[in-house]
Amino acid sequence: MALNPMEAPYSAIAEAFDVIASNYDATYGPGANQLMAWMRDENLSLLQATFPPGFHLLEIGCGTGDEAIALAQHGCRVTATDISPAMVNITREKAESAGLSDHISAMSLPAARLQELGSAKSFDGAYASFGSLNCEPDLEGLAAALASLLSPGAFFVCSIMPRFSLFETLWFLAHGRPVEAFRRRKPGWQQASITTQGSGSVEVPVRYLSTSDLTKRFGSSFVLQQAISLGLVLPPPYLDDIYRNNRRFWDRLVPLEYRLRDSWPWKHFGDHIVLKMQKI
Repeated sequence: MALNPMEAPYSAIAEAFDVIASNYDATYGPGANQLMAWMRDENLSLLQATFPPGFHLLEIGCGTGDEAIALAQHGCRVTATDISPAMVNITREKAESAGLSDHISAMSLPAARLQELGSAKSFDGAYASFGSLNCEPDLEGLAAALASLLSPGAFFVCSIMPRFSLFETLWFLAHGRPVEAFRRRKPGWQQASITTQGSGSVEVPVRYLSTSDLTKRFGSSFVLQQAISLGLVLPPPYLDDIYRNNRRFWDRLVPLEYRLRDSWPWKHFGDHIVLKMQKI
């Protein structure tokens, strides 16, 4: 039997996130990384504005479940999926602790195999936050799966790591590190390091994606309605120390972030870009 060419990257990604799952929140959770907490709050606000209470949502790349918990508390039902079994177990534990097990169903499943949920499933919306699609080797398969699972007119909201980040590029150039300044421009897959307290560093295969990369793959079934930058004039989460050390300065830039983040060309230049697409 021929091997599925997707299995190798799926296994590498799952193993990497299994390693760091137990210490992920201690490094990137709301109380650990202030920039990540700000970005999550902004993203969650958009999700809550898009998906009203009563919706049944599909989450791709649930991680440790913080958004699933928040949206369940908002009144939604969430089917949360992730390629990492360890991440899924943490999501289940959080849902049980919060008394939300009836509102959150979590399972380990690669994004492009969402058809395995069954043809009878129909969701009112879907979301994939903070780079989960940058790790997905079969975006075409994901687009087809979502087209079959989402109701007509439903929204898919995803946040991706784009191929150009204004702050990151200027930061690394100012510090004499041109290779890192333009690392996102490299085509294809590359290894990204994720470091957590207690689990050390793991290498995860990623590819940086532009807005057009996503719209080309989803364009037969979805139309782009909105693009918003997150982390445009504010530092990315891996520079949380400089943000903490001069919080008053950075907070003065938040109004500028809000003013520019959904206008051209700035909406394409954030550390992450949130794309809101609607099923045709």
